[in-house]
Amino acid sequence: MTVIARKPMAFLGSFVLLGAIVTFFGFHIVSGDRGLLARPGLELKIVQAEEHLALLTKHQRFLQQRIGLLRSGFVDADMLAETARAELGLYGPNDVIVSIDLSDLKF
Repeated sequence: MTVIARKPMAFLGSFVLLGAIVTFFGFHIVSGDRGLLARPGLELKIVQAEEHLALLTKHQRFLQQRIGLLRSGFVDADMLAETARAELGLYGPNDVIVSIDLSDLKF
């Protein structure tokens, strides 16, 4: 008789274990870090990352253009004069200096 009494208990225990596993995974599917409720937050982060990537791409193009003006073979005279004056501190008495902090610019 004890054998018969143990089988329903083992059967019930397997259902409880299965229910706990389904509940665990169901909870994380809905409200986990990557769950259904986190989707709007993830989409917002993706949009922000894409905007930041676009800003960095524009800044990279700007820097590549400035580097292109200083490459050997073709040196822009204005760019060379600007770089030399900035590095050496050689400004004429009639020169007007306008400093622009490029880190604050939004390209």
